[in-house]
Amino acid sequence: MGRTMSFYDLRDAMALPGCPVCRLKANAVRRHLDNLLWESVNDAGVRREIRNARGFCQQHAWQLIEGGSSLGVVIIMHDVMQHVLQLLETAEFQPPAPTLRQRARSALDPSRAAPANAGLLAKLRPQAPCPVCVHAETTERVLISTLVQELLGEDGLLPALRASEGLCLLHLRQALAQTPNAEVFDALVGVQREIWRRLTDQLAELIRKEDYRFRHEARGEEKGASLRALAVLSGPRIITSDAG
Repeated sequence: MGRTMSFYDLRDAMALPGCPVCRLKANAVRRHLDNLLWESVNDAGVRREIRNARGFCQQHAWQLIEGGSSLGVVIIMHDVMQHVLQLLETAEFQPPAPTLRQRARSALDPSRAAPANAGLLAKLRPQAPCPVCVHAETTERVLISTLVQELLGEDGLLPALRASEGLCLLHLRQALAQTPNAEVFDALVGVQREIWRRLTDQLAELIRKEDYRFRHEARGEEKGASLRALAVLSGPRIITSDAG
């Protein structure tokens, strides 16, 4: 059976810093946003998806302007703003629904009181997920599936993973959820243990060298270990520009 492009993408990404799935997912998001701005901004179906999502999630909205704002961004935002404005044009105040159940709930727990303007709130909420999140999650699923299916065997991904900085905690959890058998499980957990032991040792070395007795010692492979640990536990840092 031939290898998929995801296999080669993963293998190449394992030679670079950080979690390979995080890197490839970020690359896929960037390509998707570029394609949206330069090729799909006038696609009626795409525009409808964005309107239904009430725009984008916070992360992907700001990534949209990393290279500076563009006419595509303006067109999309104008379209979504028009839509949400229309929802307000004929809006009227709606008091909380005075049902017996809701009154009882409010009496027991004021924080769960029925909201005012429930109908308008429902319309203003996203009616669909962020379309960029959907694309990112699809990419993520394909990559994780490829990783666990192609980890072992002739020319599998295990050697490249062992030489890499390993998976982040999120993507390790996802990979473990799809692990097909004990052999793949043992290989995956074993290599992650090796990688995370090294990182934990590097963090311990950083702590040791903060002691006044050892501060004169030059930093070695432990340099940057705290940032690598942050990325492992919480995901890579998302950097967006302040372009407007």
